[in-house]
Amino acid sequence: MLWAAVIGVTILVALLGMLVVGLLRTHAEIIRRLDSLGVRLEEDEQGAVPVAMSRAGITARNAAAIAGVAPSGDPMVASPVIGTEPVLIAFLSTTCSSCTLFWEWIRGPYVTVEDRRYRVIVTTLGSDEESPTRALALKHPDAEVVMSSAAWAEYEVPGAPYFALVDPGEGRIIGEGTAPSIDALESFLRDSSGDREWDRRDRTDRDREAMVDEELRRAGLLPGDPRLYPEIDDGEAGGS
Repeated sequence: MLWAAVIGVTILVALLGMLVVGLLRTHAEIIRRLDSLGVRLEEDEQGAVPVAMSRAGITARNAAAIAGVAPSGDPMVASPVIGTEPVLIAFLSTTCSSCTLFWEWIRGPYVTVEDRRYRVIVTTLGSDEESPTRALALKHPDAEVVMSSAAWAEYEVPGAPYFALVDPGEGRIIGEGTAPSIDALESFLRDSSGDREWDRRDRTDRDREAMVDEELRRAGLLPGDPRLYPEIDDGEAGGS
C-alpha cells in the first residue's frame, strides 16, 4: 500500500514537472515571437507589463475631443484636432508612480523634442476616480489637464502611462502605446514625426503627378502619346 502511494506521488510529481516545462517553453516561444514582431515587454517597478510604443499608421483612427473637468472643477473640453502642431495626449494617473516623471517632464502646454513642438493634453480619469487636489499638485501651472473617464473609454486606454499622437490636420491618431521612460517617448515622437514628414512629401509628389496628368489629358495628350517624346532630328544626331 505504501509503495503504491509512493509510486502515485512520483508519477504526479513527474506530470507536474512536464507541465511546468511545457509552460516555460510556451512562454519562451511567445516572447520570441513578440520580439520578432518588434514588441518588447518590460516590467516596471509595480510589476505591470507595458508594451513598448509602436506606430499605428496603418490602423489609424479618428481622434475624439476630450470632455471633462479641469482639476479646479471647471467644465473643460480639449480638442486634439485644432491647430497645425502635432498633439500628444498623455493619459496619466495621480496615483501611478511611473507617471511621476511624465508629470514633471510636461512643463506647460507644449513640449519640444529636437526643435519640434508638440501640444500636450494631459488626461486623467474623472474626478470621481482621481483626486483633483493631487492633480493640481502634480500638474505644471500652465499644463493643459482634463479629468475625464469617458476619454479613457473612448481611446481604449489600458492603463497609465499611455500616449496617443494625433495629426491635427487629418484628425487621426498616428501612433499610440505605453512608454517606460522619457527617452522611449521622445524616440517615438521623433520617429513618428519623421514618418509623417516623409508621408506628406510623398503625398505631395503624388498629387503633383496627378495634377500634371490631368492637365495633359485636358490638352488631349494621353500616356504614351508620341508628342510627349519628341525625336531628335538627324541634324542634331549627326552634329556631335
